Amino acid sequence: MSRNPDDKSTKPGKTEPTSAQREAGALSLDQIKLNIGDSIQLQFQSDIEPSRCFVTLIGYLKSQSVIVTTPIINGTMMLVREGQDFVIRLFSGKSVYAFTSSAKRVTNTPYPHLHLTYPKEVRGMVVRGSPRGRINIICHATIEGGCGHACIARDISIGGALVAASEKIGDVGKQLMLKFRVKVGDAEHVLALGCKIRSVNASRSTEEETLTMLHGLSFEELTSQDTLVISTMLYQNMISAQESET
Repeated sequence: MSRNPDDKSTKPGKTEPTSAQREAGALSLDQIKLNIGDSIQLQFQSDIEPSRCFVTLIGYLKSQSVIVTTPIINGTMMLVREGQDFVIRLFSGKSVYAFTSSAKRVTNTPYPHLHLTYPKEVRGMVVRGSPRGRINIICHATIEGGCGHACIARDISIGGALVAASEKIGDVGKQLMLKFRVKVGDAEHVLALGCKIRSVNASRSTEEETLTMLHGLSFEELTSQDTLVISTMLYQNMISAQESET
């Protein structure tokens, strides 16, 4: 099953991934520090709608299976058949990982869960520091105390975002809740992120744009699911930018 995250020791015969391995992107699943309760994204390799959903990691046994909760969408348990194929995505440390798998066993005893085939290889992408992706997403910011502001997120990273508003949202150090919708693949996610204002600056007025206030925000205590959604969006935007250049 998953390892204790507080255990810094390395078991005999098990080596930690080197920087070269991480750069190459190829790892075995047991080299990734997964924790019970982590959120994992399942992408159905079929015409099922919605095709992407999140489940919770229950555990795993090397060369046997990865055990996750049965996906639930809008309060309804999804029908998964044995042999159904998936692309699995997860976030651990500073990397986003992906591998292909299939439903090895579907069971409701003693509770609904899936045994997924154990991957031969996991592909990873290191998220260097806090890479920022250029976006233009309408948001709603609720400042500590209840005052709400419409705003636009201009860029985002797993560490924070740059938000533009027509007026000052709050002072540096103030807490706020930032809500917005993002689309990853064909799935839409609503994020509600606790933030702290780190900077407030006025942007220069141009012919195309009136004076706006720019707020540098840091995210506070993201869940693994929030982190995975943002990281996947960054990866998706990076791939789209590379394709547009070719």
